Amino acid sequence: MESSIQMWSVREAVKNSGMRETLKMVSAHGYNGVEFAGFGDLSPEEMKAELDKNNLYSVGSHTGLDLFKTALRKNLEYNQKIGSKYMIIPGAKLESKEDVEDLIQLLNKSAEIAKEYGLKVGYHNHSKEFEKFDGKYILDMIAEGTNDDVILEVDVFWVAYAGEDPCRYLEKMGKKVELVHMKQIDDNKENVILSAGNIDFKKVVDSAKFAKYFVVEQEGTVDKEYASKENAAFMKTL
Repeated sequence: MESSIQMWSVREAVKNSGMRETLKMVSAHGYNGVEFAGFGDLSPEEMKAELDKNNLYSVGSHTGLDLFKTALRKNLEYNQKIGSKYMIIPGAKLESKEDVEDLIQLLNKSAEIAKEYGLKVGYHNHSKEFEKFDGKYILDMIAEGTNDDVILEVDVFWVAYAGEDPCRYLEKMGKKVELVHMKQIDDNKENVILSAGNIDFKKVVDSAKFAKYFVVEQEGTVDKEYASKENAAFMKTL
C-alpha cells in the first residue's frame, strides 16, 4: 500500500537540513506522500518542484485554527498549488460545548470556501476529544455536526490513549474518516515505532474502509530518522 508521512515527525531534520533535503530523505525511505506542518521558506512553486523531483505528492497540511480564521484563502491557495487534497485543523481548545459548536461552524464555513480550491477541510483528534459534553464524545459531536465535505483525520494512537478501541471507532465513523494517522502505542502509553506496540495496523487498514490516505506520524523519544525509515518499511507490509 502507499504511505505518507506527517512532516512534523521529522521536524528536526527540517530544522537542521532544510525542507528540500528532508523531502529527499523521506522519499528515499519509501514514502509516496507527505502531510505538511508548515512549509518552511519555500514558495508553492518551489515546493511543487521539490515534490515532483522526489516523486512525492502532498496529501495536505496541518493548518492552525488561527490561520483558518485569519488566512484561510492564502493557505488554501498554497495547498492548491502544490496539489494537496486536504487542509486539517490539528487540534483546538475545546473546553465547553460552545467551543465545540464554534469549531463546527468554522469547519462547515471553511469547507464551502475550500470547494473553490478543490480541497476538503477536516479535524485531527488528540485524546481530549474523547471527553464528553451531554454524554457524547467531543469527536462524535464534530462528526455529527459537520457537513459531508468536512472529514476526520483519526489519530489511532490518541484513540487508544483515551481508552477506546481504534478499529471499532474507525468502523463507527465510517465514511467520515478519509485520513488515518498511523501511530503506535505501547503498554506505557508511549508512542513507539509501528512494529513495536499494541495496535494491529492490518486491522486498522481493514477498519478504515473509506480512508484515502494512511499517514505515519512519529513522536516520542525514538530517533526520528530511524523511525521514519523503519515505519516506511513496516507500511509496505500492510
